[in-house]
Amino acid sequence: MNLLKSSLLLLLSCGSVQSFTASSSSLASLKRTTSKTVNLARPTTTSKPSTSTSLAVGTEIVEPSYNLALGSLALGAAFGVPGSPLKSKLSAFLGGIPLTLFGLFLAFQTTTLRFTLDDDNFSLVKSNLESTGENVVVGGENVWAYKSFVNYDVFPDRNFPILIYFKETQTPEDQWDIGPGEQANSEEALAKGAVRGQVHFFPAIGNTEQLIGGFEKHDCAKLDL
Repeated sequence: MNLLKSSLLLLLSCGSVQSFTASSSSLASLKRTTSKTVNLARPTTTSKPSTSTSLAVGTEIVEPSYNLALGSLALGAAFGVPGSPLKSKLSAFLGGIPLTLFGLFLAFQTTTLRFTLDDDNFSLVKSNLESTGENVVVGGENVWAYKSFVNYDVFPDRNFPILIYFKETQTPEDQWDIGPGEQANSEEALAKGAVRGQVHFFPAIGNTEQLIGGFEKHDCAKLDL
């Protein structure tokens, strides 16, 4: 049952993960300049300027993990591959095809996205270290200060990671109750010891031990609920 709940949360959380020359006048100017020079330099090849994020010194890039993608693909195969004891027309349609497609989606996300940890912030960036732009759910760049954390966790647990969860107060307060935040910030949750903030869920597409180790190293707040 816990695995089923975690899988449903994983499907819902993927919405919070955003999926993602020289001009002719410049060349003409270069040609006029070089035409006045005789054999002083070889022609220069212009390249597209880099738009990669400038990483702070000491930034740690969390290693990607394909475990979740491979697990989804394996389940899809179990339900859909001919000869499997679990295969039937119903299971192939309801389980095999969706799980296979979902596994491919997770493999794509694992390949194209990275988590980073610098001295002050946790970030979600593209694999080439460019910004992922604004968060598709609540807006704002996918960069969060450790000091804004009020909780974090792994679901269903650290030994079997499917979802990475954290809650922060950096996002404007009027966004905190959007989506799963409505329940996470409810009176019932607060009565059990929760702290108000913006909730985030990410599929475990990075090395979970490395990521949680980074949160612990930077003293991110964690509730013992």
